[in-house]
Amino acid sequence: MRERVVAAIGGLVIGHVLWLLAITAAINTSDVSFWVLIVSVVIIGLSAGVALLGWRSYQRKQQVRTAFLWALPIAPVLMTIAVLGVTYL
Repeated sequence: MRERVVAAIGGLVIGHVLWLLAITAAINTSDVSFWVLIVSVVIIGLSAGVALLGWRSYQRKQQVRTAFLWALPIAPVLMTIAVLGVTYL
């Protein structure tokens, strides 16, 4: 049980750090709204791919890897939705 919790926390932290790097790169450009949209689409696409890998790990009964992969896209997707809302609404 402990390994799964640590893997999930690690996934949340790593996902958030990767999102921060990507969104910082998008914000440091001259055309912020365009690059925020592009980075957001890439983040959502990669998150779907990671969730699919998590589903495959779940089917193979790899619980630690599943916890990591399912927690990895949580922060990026939530933060991306927030940034899109602030940028375009």
